[in-house]
Amino acid sequence: MAEPGLRERKKRETRTRIADAALRLFADRGFDRTTVAEVAAAADVSVKTVFNYFPAKEDLFFDRSEEIEQSWLQAVADRQPGEGPLAGLRRRSLGRFEDHPGGPTAHFRRVLAGSALLQARGQQMWAVHEDAVAAALASELGELTGQVLAHQVFSVHPLVLRKVEQWTQDGVGDDEVRDRALALVNQAFDLMDRSISNVS
Repeated sequence: MAEPGLRERKKRETRTRIADAALRLFADRGFDRTTVAEVAAAADVSVKTVFNYFPAKEDLFFDRSEEIEQSWLQAVADRQPGEGPLAGLRRRSLGRFEDHPGGPTAHFRRVLAGSALLQARGQQMWAVHEDAVAAALASELGELTGQVLAHQVFSVHPLVLRKVEQWTQDGVGDDEVRDRALALVNQAFDLMDRSISNVS
């Protein structure tokens, strides 16, 4: 793949600078109390430039939405010969909790919890990702099976995060929390794999 040109690199750098400035302000002041004008000033760009890169204020917080969706779709395709249709999705989920068993960073969770608007947008974004994965699975498994399995896959993450939070509050050590989270992910995907076998 060819290296991006200077213009493209500058656009990426500007986008990253705006998003980073926004996240710092959101963490410090909260999403609802931060204005787009303040983000623009912190990133040393105009308000118009902010909206050129991020059509809505919420997009500043969920700036990796497209990247995340592509990672889900890549996971559907990431299969070795003989593997089932959920193999790549299992690996993605295991990797997610292997690297960050506690979920998003504390400041990310705090900002999200403090804004009903962000929570609604997050649910909407999650549903869009789920629909994309359902469509990818449907090409092999059929529409209904693809939709049901995608919904189950996207239910695993919040389920495991709730358990992780509970274990952490109970004083379970980090390594044990990670091991339990990975075991729970595997159990969930084992159930889904068996359901596919029963349908086939």
